[in-house]
Amino acid sequence: MTAFLVLGTIGLVVLLAGILAGEVFDGALDGLLPGDLGPGLSAALGAALAAFGFGAALAVRSSEMPTGVAGGLGAVGAVAVGAASYFASRALIGAESSPARSTDLFGVFGTVVSAIPAGGLGEVAITYGGTRRKLAARADQPLPSRTPVYVLEVLSETAVMVAPTAPVLPTNLEGTS
Repeated sequence: MTAFLVLGTIGLVVLLAGILAGEVFDGALDGLLPGDLGPGLSAALGAALAAFGFGAALAVRSSEMPTGVAGGLGAVGAVAVGAASYFASRALIGAESSPARSTDLFGVFGTVVSAIPAGGLGEVAITYGGTRRKLAARADQPLPSRTPVYVLEVLSETAVMVAPTAPVLPTNLEGTS
């Protein structure tokens, strides 16, 4: 039973290390295991080891089963807890989400932060994919700061063509030249 408790404690230490410094441990495990299993592997292995050790110790202590049977029950628990923790950590880390591409910005709403002069560049702020980005912007007409706009065209990775969401009145154009 003491060996199971020691394994459970080691599992908790690995679990905590995987949570606090997962990238370091996951990188080391990538070199040891075939394929790229992604983030969350070290925390899942720690959880599985803790479930094995403490589950087997609990089985031995509560029902006085033979060590081999308790180890088998601990292994079943380890597989279940390890798999659940691996998939939960991958979902929480967001390993399945793809990064936002500039070509996805068509139609995204934003606000002019630096006035856009006629025939020149200004700057707009947009929020896409939960990230706020500032991009250089052109427009068919001069647009003052704080004008709500939407993206008409992606000109490059850092520049867009925008249009106002409402007509821009001549009184709004003061100070944009």
